[in-house]
Amino acid sequence: MSDDEVQSFSADYAKSDLAKCHGKNCANEISKGTLRLARLIPNPFIPTSSTHGDQLMPQYYHVQCFMNYLRSGSEKKKRVANVSNDIQGFEELKKKDQDYLKRLFASEQQVNKKLESSTAQTTYLEAHTDDDDKFWQITIDNKTTKTKYGILGEDDSEAIILIKDFSTNQEAQKYVDKKVQEKVKRGYTIEKQTGTVGTKRKRGASNVRKTPDKRQKLANTKTTATNTKKRSSNKT
Repeated sequence: MSDDEVQSFSADYAKSDLAKCHGKNCANEISKGTLRLARLIPNPFIPTSSTHGDQLMPQYYHVQCFMNYLRSGSEKKKRVANVSNDIQGFEELKKKDQDYLKRLFASEQQVNKKLESSTAQTTYLEAHTDDDDKFWQITIDNKTTKTKYGILGEDDSEAIILIKDFSTNQEAQKYVDKKVQEKVKRGYTIEKQTGTVGTKRKRGASNVRKTPDKRQKLANTKTTATNTKKRSSNKT
């Protein structure tokens, strides 16, 4: 089931140990009584024209696995903007769990704001091939990084993102340096290294002056020599 089919989200407590987490690299059972979050998708076993049964089916997550789900994938996929309004069943949760989720999502919003701010360090690269023109960028703020990539010319909502946390600033910076080096080896060119990138990028646009190749350098040398010879002839 794709992210485009997510209708809404819900929160409740696991009624048994049967449900497994849909988090990437998890798939562990969610213990009975544990607070869990879910994304609600169309139920493939219930026809949309039917008036019987639940039209939406939950896919359950551990709370942290759900946060990781929101931190990756398409920019345009449905996410939680307001925890009390966007999550069904929120009002039925225990007060301490309501407060916990409010703090968690408020903290996540602050992380995103910092990663989008002008003070965050961003490295932006492009690659141009016969097939397509691509961009890739990575932003770091303290111990958090955000990677974004996609096709030049498309709106940012089509881009794919991944937000990661690290134990220390040094680990985060090491990850950034490693990823940038990998992209450069694959033919990407660093275009910008400060600030944020606009919401829409022009296909084939470049902000970095390309280094002349050997043939261009040779041509420049010959032109300089010719001009020098002409000036010498004029003096005599």
